[in-house]
Formats: sequence, C-alpha cells, structure tokens
Amino acid sequence: MMPSDSGAPRKTDASVSVETPSASATGDADVMTFRLLSVRASSAPAGSVGHNWLEYRIGQGPNVIKGYRRGDMHAVRADVEKIVIALNARRSSSSPAAANRGRRPAAAAKAEQRDE
Repeated sequence: MMPSDSGAPRKTDASVSVETPSASATGDADVMTFRLLSVRASSAPAGSVGHNWLEYRIGQGPNVIKGYRRGDMHAVRADVEKIVIALNARRSSSSPAAANRGRRPAAAAKAEQRDE
C-alpha cells in the first residue's frame, strides 16, 4: 500500500469483480475478444481513500471484469486499453509452450512403449 494525500494507506489497485452483462452488451462481436466497455467516475472502492477514482469495465462474451484506478480519465482509459490489448494477445497466443501444456514429452511416451 502507498500513502494517500492524507498520509493514510491506500491501495494502488482495488479489487476486481465479475458480473454478467445484458444481452445487448455482448452484441454480435467475437465473444472471445476482450473489449473496453466503459470508464466512469466513481467513489473510492471499499478499503481505499482519496479522490479521482474511476471504475472500468472490460467485457469478454458474457463475462465482465470491473476494476478501479485513480487518475484522470485520459490516463486511466489509456492504461485500461493496454490491459485489454495484453489480454487479447495472451488469449490469441499460439506459443508452443502453451500448446504443449499438460502433455508428456515424446521421449517419455516412447520409453513407456519400449518397456511394455
């Protein structure tokens, strides 16, 4: 935690919650793509102090991630857009490590076949 303007501790990032949006919020877009739904002024989240809090919502299909950031609208929107880009890059990653996660190495499978 970092000290706030008043010297009391504050959270740098508040908790994140998930909610289900209305059917119109999901539309016909690719339901697996993350997208910024909104950024709006908010009061400080529970356990936090200070002013200039904004609430953001990121959607993916029927899922909504809701979080809080302090700052001006322009800076927070830019930060959250970077988060959305990173989430989409991670989702669409086709790295070999991700594709092989949970699989046994080929050498181990061949060794078991020889032992039989």
